[in-house]
Amino acid sequence: MKRFRSERGASAVMFGLLLIPLLGFGGIAVDVGALYAEKAELQNGADAAALQVAIACAKDAAAAACLSADPSGIAGANDSNDGIEDIQSVSVDTVENTVVVTTNTEDLGVRHPLASMIPGIGDSTVVTATGAAEWGQPVKGTTLALAIGYCEFANHPPQVGVPNPTKILVEYNTGTRITCPGAFAPGGFGWLPSTDCSIEIDVANPWVLSKPGISTTGTACDEAYMAALLGETVFIPIYDEFTGSGSNVLFHIQQFAAFKVTGFKISGSNAYTDPTAPSCVGACRGVQGYFMEYVSVEDAFELGNGVPNGAAIVRQILPPAS
Repeated sequence: MKRFRSERGASAVMFGLLLIPLLGFGGIAVDVGALYAEKAELQNGADAAALQVAIACAKDAAAAACLSADPSGIAGANDSNDGIEDIQSVSVDTVENTVVVTTNTEDLGVRHPLASMIPGIGDSTVVTATGAAEWGQPVKGTTLALAIGYCEFANHPPQVGVPNPTKILVEYNTGTRITCPGAFAPGGFGWLPSTDCSIEIDVANPWVLSKPGISTTGTACDEAYMAALLGETVFIPIYDEFTGSGSNVLFHIQQFAAFKVTGFKISGSNAYTDPTAPSCVGACRGVQGYFMEYVSVEDAFELGNGVPNGAAIVRQILPPAS
């Protein structure tokens, strides 16, 4: 019988033939995954840095922290986030109120040892990410259906960087309080007619109708709705004058303020009052909490040249097309 030819070494030949595609698949699975991970890390850093610069500019667009645009100093060192450390460029526009931060791995690049074995592919790749943010005063948007007198806002300035902010009580039952100087209509604030406890206000058309009386009927701001706002920051309109009387009162909205709600009393129940804020008992009706200087990421508002001492919004935006 004719002896079969030896097939020893065939597997080595097959392995050699398959080595290149195996390395290619390994490069895709391992090296490309590393590139995506680095890209995500850089993007997080770029977004965080852009927001930090925007926050500094929202506080004071003329301050060194904004004009010097050093997000590494603003955001602080973050060893787990290369995006804070590998800043390629920062562009601040104090006219349009925008900032663009670009991060990359230009110094070292991301190594891909498996993919580099494939002819034509280098041993590292520079990864780049861009983040952008904007800041400004809200001039149009949907707010809680109430308006607070400017005197309350002026007498209780926003809490800025305070670990334990001082809480206030804003009352609207004038039978139990003395109207503060500068309040142009009775009470600290007044409800606004609404079907869902919210109302769209544009400071370009600042006169809005009020709802007389202390009842929230006709505003949809019942206790269940208000309870959901506890601990939340809401935008509220600030009025500085009014016309008319009774059911014909119109408030003139001057600006928006950010108010953190910590308690309220809109009926005879005290179930939702904040014991750490000024008390609201008996015939008192009002909200408890404190004003804030700025908040982040509020997409529902249109920004513009509003009153600078009001609330400011900081939010991420899409980077400009390259």
